[in-house]
Amino acid sequence: MAACIFVVEDNQDLNRDLCEYLEICGFDVVGCESGQEFHNALEQQTPTAVIFDVMLPDADGFDLARFTRTKIDCGIMMLTSLSGMDQHLAGYQAGADVYLTKDSPLSVIEAALRPLLRRVATPSPDGDADNASDLPVDFWTLDRLNWTLTTPEGHSAVLTAGERTIISVLIEANGGWLTRPDIVKALGKADTAENCRNLDTAIRRVRQKISKDTGAELPVRTAYGRGYAFTSPGIILQDDDADEDTAEPVKIRSNA
Repeated sequence: MAACIFVVEDNQDLNRDLCEYLEICGFDVVGCESGQEFHNALEQQTPTAVIFDVMLPDADGFDLARFTRTKIDCGIMMLTSLSGMDQHLAGYQAGADVYLTKDSPLSVIEAALRPLLRRVATPSPDGDADNASDLPVDFWTLDRLNWTLTTPEGHSAVLTAGERTIISVLIEANGGWLTRPDIVKALGKADTAENCRNLDTAIRRVRQKISKDTGAELPVRTAYGRGYAFTSPGIILQDDDADEDTAEPVKIRSNA
């Protein structure tokens, strides 16, 4: 059973990105944008770990951490823009196991969560999935001529033109992060806030499509402040300018 992580953060963009990232990592995630939503969520299930912002619209994250420490045996992480030593000490005195600032990469946040899960004797959702040596050896295959994306297990989904372009540029990035403006420009659109929001919607929809049509999770990760990355090995076939025999697999880097 996957560990349950509560994300208590009132910044909607960060809350969404962090929840999506942790879900991709295999966790059961509950997003809360206020102290009241956190208390409401507690009535439905018990978290294995909680990530608290400090400055919430209706509560102090330190107070929520103290409450949680007295009521639940779970891991507690503070994730805040407050970086001073006094705030760090206040966080640990409130019962936090880990205190991170919001400029921390999502991969670091995930890595910091895992010791908390071990402490409360809950198995990690996917073992040592953060170990680069455990990456799958088979490839996701994008056929740009036939507009299909095929999983390593051989199940395919048909893409729209926009989805084909998004997946293509992500695979071509070789495991690196692409910002929203980078992908929007690859789609031939202007770098505007509306187009970046539309991109988020498009990626969410293609994730849902791949899951529905193939039963597999699309390996596209979201990083707050960084953008998107395709985090499994991928290969592009049947390009307009190349035939299948010349296509080469794209190997991802370990920092994705």
